[in-house]
Amino acid sequence: MSSKKISLTGEVHISTGSIYTTVDALEAMKVIGLAYGLYSHAEEVRGQRVMLDEGGGHPVLVVQEDISHHGSPLWETICTLTDDPRQIPRYLAFRDALKMLREMDREQERSPVPQVPVRQIKKDGKKHHER
Repeated sequence: MSSKKISLTGEVHISTGSIYTTVDALEAMKVIGLAYGLYSHAEEVRGQRVMLDEGGGHPVLVVQEDISHHGSPLWETICTLTDDPRQIPRYLAFRDALKMLREMDREQERSPVPQVPVRQIKKDGKKHHER
């Protein structure tokens, strides 16, 4: 079975007989998405977006660029990513998964999960608050 090969950059860790590389998980996901046609760098570029265009009779994923210089954006299609009806829902699902992972990262950065103290049970089998 053939699979895609990708290059990742990260920190190299060498231990006895092994080499490990630590990479950013979201960046790794993006590179994987690029390899499978499920992600575009246009998602990260200010003034560009990837949109589903259904105006021409069949759905097409396009990259659009904001050509306005101020005020409300004026989007112009600059290229087509895919018109494959099987690939479009895959791309959109992958984008949603990345969005969810970004949100999870932000939530974890904002506040650590509070630790709920475990109630201890005395030797007689009763909890501290019981008499």
